[in-house]
Amino acid sequence: MKILFVHEVNWRTKVIYEIHDYPELLSLAGHEVVFIDYPEHSKPSGLARFLDLRTQVNSNQSRAHPGSSVEVRTPGRVFARPFDRLFSPITFIPFIYSVLKRERFDAVVLYGVPTNGWQTVAISKYFQVPVIYRALDVSQALRKSIFKPLIHLAEKYIYRNASWVSANNEALKNYCIDNGSNALKTSVEYPGLDLERFKPGAKNILLMQKYGISESSKVVLFMGTLYRFAGIERFLKLFAADLKTNSSWKFLILGSGEARASIRSTVSALKLDGQVIMPGFISYDELTEHLCLADVAINTFESSLVTNCALPWKVVQYLACGLPVVSTRLAGLQGLVPDGQGVVYQNLDDGFTRAVSHLLLDDTARQQQINRARRSIETKCDWDICLPQFTLLLSDIVKNS
Repeated sequence: MKILFVHEVNWRTKVIYEIHDYPELLSLAGHEVVFIDYPEHSKPSGLARFLDLRTQVNSNQSRAHPGSSVEVRTPGRVFARPFDRLFSPITFIPFIYSVLKRERFDAVVLYGVPTNGWQTVAISKYFQVPVIYRALDVSQALRKSIFKPLIHLAEKYIYRNASWVSANNEALKNYCIDNGSNALKTSVEYPGLDLERFKPGAKNILLMQKYGISESSKVVLFMGTLYRFAGIERFLKLFAADLKTNSSWKFLILGSGEARASIRSTVSALKLDGQVIMPGFISYDELTEHLCLADVAINTFESSLVTNCALPWKVVQYLACGLPVVSTRLAGLQGLVPDGQGVVYQNLDDGFTRAVSHLLLDDTARQQQINRARRSIETKCDWDICLPQFTLLLSDIVKNS
């Protein structure tokens, strides 16, 4: 099959997750794959800062799976930042029209919503190309924006008009149906994980020395984008007393984002600078050895529409590395991993920090969760299971279109 993927993020700079996995694995399986992305965070020089109509085409791209060959196309821009994103929903229309008119694709896999999603659905429908919308989150609730009502309208249009809606968790599937998706054409396909890359391992001594972690230290880990709803500051305030009582304990925060500066201020105010480690984003190749530094991992996302309908991928990676996890109660995650199967669910209050401390102090309880953690992911998120399921879905939709 010749498959077109469309998203509104930068394929080259975005942290690696399924938007890289699916295209690359399908490429390795012999399919022709083209990925249209968006040049967010790019910093063109000269006149290109204001006007650059050239489409960048990069062939034989591979980030997550060596040997894959994805062609990545990045549309040009008409306005300088930040106005380029504002006008891109209009400027993308002639771009996607010309692509679908010039080339015959068997199917489109869509991730984007306001920037290039509804346009892709409408124009693909005109050219009779089936579209699978791959739902990963609730776009209209991701960020505070005056355009939220318009983004919600775009969501609903995509749910109603895509050939199929594939959600990555049950809670998000229900949200899509509630907002217009046909229940008979909506399904859940869990994304896979590279279980050879993400697996339990010994602690890296050099990394421990780098971060000031001793052999007697116990390490709590949070990894991922530091969104405003990440809950890290609340956790720090709740856990500060435990850290001060146990001076060898460390809290390792891997990632960056909008809340990073605020978290640093909270760390300083609580006088925890010597125990909280914030190295920023870690490269994909170094991620597993960083995860394996931890004894317990946490997911502190505050409960909301966006977090309940998401599948926090960090937790899947934690579990694959054999880390016991304490997480807030989020419907999307609970649908994948039941309570006690590597994850202990608690509200983000004193009970949450008691659960973390209990796992750090009780070796038997921690080992029980460690033994269950990896198994909970192997049964549902092995690429040997997930890729054939998604490929079959694509094939069936192409045959029936």
